[in-house]
Amino acid sequence: MPAAAPDAGGSLNGRRLLRRAWIAVAAIPVAFVAGMVIGEGLLSLQGYTGEDTVPLGVVALAAGPALVVILAPELAAAVLGFRARGRGEARGIIPAVIGIVAAAFTILANTLPLLLRAG
Repeated sequence: MPAAAPDAGGSLNGRRLLRRAWIAVAAIPVAFVAGMVIGEGLLSLQGYTGEDTVPLGVVALAAGPALVVILAPELAAAVLGFRARGRGEARGIIPAVIGIVAAAFTILANTLPLLLRAG
């Protein structure tokens, strides 16, 4: 059975990847809220509520899962956007760049305070 011929807008698979990349971009705010709730919840489960001085190990235990939740759609948007671009959808670069910028901001915003505090 012959595959569908790509049109001027890119292949069918490229359009599907582009759509999924945009869905991942739309999920970034939801993942941010979920990650913050998870991080705060894990801090509370460890017995820390609103204190200024939380040990670094406790912060790492709470931040790890929260960062995974926050970074998942950002990295998915980047990967899917680049894959869509590779399959003929030039517009895939937009969600890819959004995902990369959001991931870089997330990593910097969450690691710089820890590094400055430890140093």
